[in-house]
Amino acid sequence: MNSKLLFVLLANKTYLAFPIHSLEVVFCTMKRFFTCIAIFGLSVLSLAAQQNRRIYLFPEFTVARMEFYNHTVVDVKMNFDAAGQKVYYYDEETLMEMTNLPMVKILQVGDRVFVVREGLLCEVFDQAIGPVLVNWKFKTVNKGNVGAMGIPTQGKVDVISSMDLGQTSYSPSNKGETERADIHNPEIWEQKSDNTYFLSIHKQWYRIKTLKDLYAAFPDYASQLKGYAKSERLTMVKAEDAFKMFDYLHSLVD
Repeated sequence: MNSKLLFVLLANKTYLAFPIHSLEVVFCTMKRFFTCIAIFGLSVLSLAAQQNRRIYLFPEFTVARMEFYNHTVVDVKMNFDAAGQKVYYYDEETLMEMTNLPMVKILQVGDRVFVVREGLLCEVFDQAIGPVLVNWKFKTVNKGNVGAMGIPTQGKVDVISSMDLGQTSYSPSNKGETERADIHNPEIWEQKSDNTYFLSIHKQWYRIKTLKDLYAAFPDYASQLKGYAKSERLTMVKAEDAFKMFDYLHSLVD
């Protein structure tokens, strides 16, 4: 006997088709449908929650002083999600996302100073080569689940919350070194940096993210930079390595 199809329109204008063999099973089919929708909805919410997890730069929400270009100065309890690249703050008891970040001239948390460059929140470091701005960004790499023989299965990359990893925050003192999280399941996670650096030389700003960016920005010194990076085994993944490359560049251009 040929089966008919029951088409159900979802909120996102997607149709789901269900086979109906007789009128007697329509209600049973609908019951199963709504059960599937309930499970599907929970899965979507779970996936959305995973994608929206945050890794905060500071151990806790901290009072920061913000100076705006319109000369307004405010003190606000905030934190920076270095995975999602967003600033969150508390308006009384309500957690809010800051949407006017480009209007901030200076953001100061204790003795740490931040500015906005190309729409990115960057910490300011005074180096021999000049001011270096670091946009802290990092992600956690899922190396896989530990199998029966103790060998990790194929992993994936996901941005997750530091709280979910059993740690409070990212510490720039690590200089981007890989860490293994202490969590209560047999998954292996490693944290890696994906920073962007801005340096000013002779009043010109350069945006550097990789060693290739550095070589391209300074072609006259590319061969020396490549040799130094190779001999010292440096990459731009670790901020400490990046600063060493900038110091060596300073010795070349100064």
